[in-house]
Amino acid sequence: MKAVVLLAVLAGLCVAVQTNLTAAAQRALGAPVLVAISGLCTSLTALVVALSIARPEFTGRAVGYAVASGVLGAVIVGAIAIAAAQGGVARALSLVIASQLVFGLILDASGVFGDGPDVGLLKVVGVALIIAGGVLVIRF
Repeated sequence: MKAVVLLAVLAGLCVAVQTNLTAAAQRALGAPVLVAISGLCTSLTALVVALSIARPEFTGRAVGYAVASGVLGAVIVGAIAIAAAQGGVARALSLVIASQLVFGLILDASGVFGDGPDVGLLKVVGVALIIAGGVLVIRF
């Protein structure tokens, strides 16, 4: 469990740093070029690591999921870059995190991606508290 917490904290740190780098690059390059260069670097890094660690079985469904994930990644990078450049990094990340958690709860509750419903009252309260914190960041 400690590894999971450390990985999540590391990801949060990387998102905060990446958002600042993305906003700076977007001002110089523009969103489309930024997304293309960033996505290419992400893709090549992930591909090299993945192919050196494992021998994946390529199926049409798996490749389709990977392509859809890549398109969503481009939308994420582009949307965050524009939102952070126009509204500030903290405001953009607050909105991204709040919406991510709300939609995550909905997906978990509906079991869309295979796992059974895993939403309880305490999770909903936790997300509500995070959203309340996000509102404070956005308004003040």
